[in-house]
Amino acid sequence: MTPRRPPGAAERRSDSGWGRVGPGERGSEERGVSDLVGFVLVFSLIAAVVSIVSLAGLASLEDARDAQQTDNAELAMEVLSDNVADITERGAPSRATEISLSDASLTLADPIQIEVRDPTGPPDESFLTTRTFNVRPIVYDDGDTQLVYVMGAIFRDERQGGTVVQPWSPVVDADRMMVQVVNTGSATDGLQLIESSTVLVRANANQRVVVAADETGAYEDIRINVTSPRRDLWNRMLDDHPAMDCSTAGPETVECEVTVDPQDLYVVEHRIAVDFEK
Repeated sequence: MTPRRPPGAAERRSDSGWGRVGPGERGSEERGVSDLVGFVLVFSLIAAVVSIVSLAGLASLEDARDAQQTDNAELAMEVLSDNVADITERGAPSRATEISLSDASLTLADPIQIEVRDPTGPPDESFLTTRTFNVRPIVYDDGDTQLVYVMGAIFRDERQGGTVVQPWSPVVDADRMMVQVVNTGSATDGLQLIESSTVLVRANANQRVVVAADETGAYEDIRINVTSPRRDLWNRMLDDHPAMDCSTAGPETVECEVTVDPQDLYVVEHRIAVDFEK
């Protein structure tokens, strides 16, 4: 007599022949498949989240690294300014400043023009009619930010705008006016450009020239004009001087009028020979 098959049972083939599969055994297999699918989905989701966070975090770390490198370069430019001041103000023969460039460049840029004028004074009474100086800025450029040393001032020039990190201004009061021109130029008389390296900026005292010294009488219309591609930064810096009134004239020129009448007037040029060494 053939045994009756229980309700809901199914046959399956085994090594020993046909057997029976109950309802509970089929459910276990289905749950195993569901658990595997769930594990794969969860693992894929975790992997995707980790990848996104890693990429975003890497970009943030790179941005933070670049910002820190620029800040370090700014500090180095301030050290450079102090070292040049040792030459112009304290009589040091030379100074050297190390600047790490990484992916940036350092160059002795095209000259800007500094002009000191006393246009209304008669030739026999005025110290000079016009005196012009061509000064080459030292420019650090990392592609997004330019740090510029010129005349003792430091500018930070970026796409969204610029700031005056360290100002330059003449000494002006009712007794005297002292204009010190820090005239940086190339020690090799040629283009100087270094990229992606550590550079030693060597500044050497070349010559100190008293361009004009006059104590014969008051000056009533002294002007300082600057022609530079960073006109707006120069205008902002010089116009902040309490004894100067500045305005822009043309795309690259700033004209400043001295608003006091100093008794004595001095213009001193410090010629500094700059050389880049790897």
